[in-house]
Amino acid sequence: MASEQDDGATTYLGLQHHFLLERRAARALSAQDFNLALAYADRRCRIDPPPAAHCFVLRAEANWHLGRQKAALSDLTQALSIAPTDINANRRMLLWSEDERRRAAASNLIAHDEAPNTVRSAIAVLQASGQRRWAAVSVFDSHVAGWVAWSGEAEIEATISFEDGTLTSVLVADPFHPLASRRIKATGFRLRRPPSERPQQLIMTSEGEAFKIQRLPPNLGCTQRLSRGETSKSVADVSDALPTIIVPVYGDFKATSSCLQSLIQARTASPGTKTKSRDSAYRILVVNDATPDPELRDHLLELAATNEIDLLINPINLGFVGAINRALSEVKNGDVVLLNADTVVPPGFVERLAAAAHSAPDIGTVTPFSNNGDIFSFPMPNQENPIPGYDEIIALDRIAAATNKSIVVDVPSGIGFCLYVTRACLDAVIGLSESYERGYLEDVDFCLRARASGFRSVCSASVFVGHHGSRSFREEKRKLVRRNLDILDQRFPGYRRECLAFEAVDPLRFARATIERGLGRLDRDSVLIATAMGSSLDIARARAAEIANAGEHTILIIRDLAGLRLSAYDESAPQSIFIDLSSDAAKDRAAKIIADLRPTRLEVLDPAVDAELTRLAHSQAIRIDVWITADMEGISCQLSTKAPLLAPTPVAEAFARSRMPRRTINTRSWKVEPLVLPSGQPLGRTLAIVPVSSSPVIFRIIRAIAARLQHEAVSIVVAGATLNDLELMSFPNLFVTGNTHLAELADVLLPHAPSWLFTDFGDPLFGHPTIEAVRQANRKVAYCDWSNRMVAPRPGDLPISPDIDDAALADALASWIGAPQT
Repeated sequence: MASEQDDGATTYLGLQHHFLLERRAARALSAQDFNLALAYADRRCRIDPPPAAHCFVLRAEANWHLGRQKAALSDLTQALSIAPTDINANRRMLLWSEDERRRAAASNLIAHDEAPNTVRSAIAVLQASGQRRWAAVSVFDSHVAGWVAWSGEAEIEATISFEDGTLTSVLVADPFHPLASRRIKATGFRLRRPPSERPQQLIMTSEGEAFKIQRLPPNLGCTQRLSRGETSKSVADVSDALPTIIVPVYGDFKATSSCLQSLIQARTASPGTKTKSRDSAYRILVVNDATPDPELRDHLLELAATNEIDLLINPINLGFVGAINRALSEVKNGDVVLLNADTVVPPGFVERLAAAAHSAPDIGTVTPFSNNGDIFSFPMPNQENPIPGYDEIIALDRIAAATNKSIVVDVPSGIGFCLYVTRACLDAVIGLSESYERGYLEDVDFCLRARASGFRSVCSASVFVGHHGSRSFREEKRKLVRRNLDILDQRFPGYRRECLAFEAVDPLRFARATIERGLGRLDRDSVLIATAMGSSLDIARARAAEIANAGEHTILIIRDLAGLRLSAYDESAPQSIFIDLSSDAAKDRAAKIIADLRPTRLEVLDPAVDAELTRLAHSQAIRIDVWITADMEGISCQLSTKAPLLAPTPVAEAFARSRMPRRTINTRSWKVEPLVLPSGQPLGRTLAIVPVSSSPVIFRIIRAIAARLQHEAVSIVVAGATLNDLELMSFPNLFVTGNTHLAELADVLLPHAPSWLFTDFGDPLFGHPTIEAVRQANRKVAYCDWSNRMVAPRPGDLPISPDIDDAALADALASWIGAPQT
């Protein structure tokens, strides 16, 4: 590894470290030192501030030239998830990939790249897949401009549709256009846009077939009232006193029909009984946003004919925002609920949302719990939990209604999968912003504008709504969110920081825990694992995975600053329940919670386990297995001296016997996959240090090793993060990769080609997946010998006494590295 000193320690230790890494990676690529480029680019992708798209492009370039095509394409995929239109990432994807990603890159380049050669290559890729027409469009207030290319002799028509009519132009081929060739016709265009307060649409057609459809935002400042389109008679005749559920519909017949059926059933006193729709507590306004599905179109007409729903039909597709805003313009009075067509709702949900909304005069929006609702998700927040079946949705909702009655929690913003909005809030904020790409974050923008007008957003913890999520355009979700976040950041710069603070505290966890407690007794047995945060949790998760592979259900009892939290390993409930063992009444509640988990045994992996937890287990006749994962002497004093201790490795057994010679200790080795580093590459004089935490002890030892070896012809790479990466990297022979997981350790070490590995130092840990994998790696390994020479090392490995000081440890490593190679 090149010296880190040549740019000066001041620059290196300053705030611009990430820029320095990017510059070094680019320099190394120019010099065709691809291993060095990979090392710098890889660290940049692992540290703060969060890497931009070009950081992953740098790493992709290095990986590609090292023959690691799969890794390079994975890097490009990450780059494009951050910036879907990044030119450099798309150009490389066009050149390197052979699957659908190549065609997606070609489409992105056609829309955003201005280099004719690149665009011609993109057209060739899409033409080979059967496409015959291509266009790029830029939208301005007064006009749209761009180019269109096509094969064949047919004419190209461009039509701008607006509320009062259409403007159509015939585009004539220009033989001198840069994209024109013998086989491809092309021309540029500039089309006038009439002023409008409503969205418009550009439709490009050839031979009666539309090949380019683009929504154009309003180009005339909106008045305080949204302009109105055609009013459906069925809407005009309905009383304005009722809340209105607005459901925009475009595709996915199965999900949409399920959503509407659940809405119709929810209006009845008993699910499954046919509703008298005009006696309902709310009305359902469905917007058919020009669906291309005839089955769905007919289904909506049938429901409207029987007065189950009110129906608006858009002659052209307006997109999610346009469909919502048109519906809002039709609803003069009363509250509204914005509801996605891929949701499933329970009976009584509107009434409870309305009660929450009107529980305080300054509440503007209300969002329920859901399986898939970001911060509102249950049981795992900010994750797409699987959607339950209809009966389970109703059961969860009933528990929420019973256990969280009248509970509302303030949130940074609501989310539009199910968003109750009061009339006062609607009158103040008007409609959804037209500034965002379809389907994401315009709901957040609405809530933040509502907050600026004095309205709060809350979660109604008494309602649970099922949500499939992203069914309309699942593949585009990440791209749209990334693109729209840039717009949201400009309008509300502090929102993302506020969300991070909310997620760190997670005020909704108490309401989640209440629902989880309401679920009662599990329908299957479980194994409980007592653990703590940090390395102990890594060991516990490895053990839980082994138990899960054996077909058993595992629940972690995690000790953190807030207490003892229950967390099912498979991410089902429970996830938010805390058990309190500080008083007799709390212990009684905890005993009931533990009993409902149907535990077959408690496995203790944390040496600082709460003694009250083991007493509770004894009181319920739960078997207790204590694993030697660290110095467990303290916990062993709480338990019967007759109960054997369990060792996950022979080293753990030897360590325990030296500390507790009178205890019975049995070894049940955990399955470990060894770390496999490439065997064909030339190895350098590099020592790879693999820490499993960033403790002060580990930092001190690494610094002592670096100081000892800095004048030797030996490089050091630390595969992980430390307390102070930059201080360590001020040593001329040391490089720190940044946060690294076991699954990617071999890839991270690849550009460094280490000959030696050093791990398992600091405090004793046994069964840790990283330590055990590295100790069995296909390289020579040094480690602290916690077995006190009771477990023989492999040939070439270096067991080091844990009793020596840091300087002696560094000397031992130096002597080992300096030994003749065999």
